[in-house]
Amino acid sequence: MNVDRTQIPFPFVLDELFSLRPTIKRVFGFTYLYLGDRLLCALRDNKQQGSNGMWLFTTTEHVDSLGREFPELSRRYYWRSGKNAWVILPSKLGEFEEYAFKACELILNGDRRIGRVSKGKERLSANYADYTD
Repeated sequence: MNVDRTQIPFPFVLDELFSLRPTIKRVFGFTYLYLGDRLLCALRDNKQQGSNGMWLFTTTEHVDSLGREFPELSRRYYWRSGKNAWVILPSKLGEFEEYAFKACELILNGDRRIGRVSKGKERLSANYADYTD
């Protein structure tokens, strides 16, 4: 990955996920991490502090069980829209770093609750659990 770390919010997340060699895209103030066609998470740290943190992409099927991995996280950080859902780990939370490391651990272990094929992708996503070997 050829990335300017000074422009990545919460670079420790990228350090943790480095072995997966995710694709990184910066759009609209977010830094998105992909594995193949699968959008795993977004990182944000800018002036609008209410939405800063780590956004885990999931589906409505998995949002509640994924959210329970972070016991002090209020349900107001479980967002849903149609079949899409997010668990947002806000950077203002005292447990933010602990929870971000936990999310990275789940991703590295191939937890299928995290990630979804981004809109507009027509081919099937690679099974990112295959990348953890």
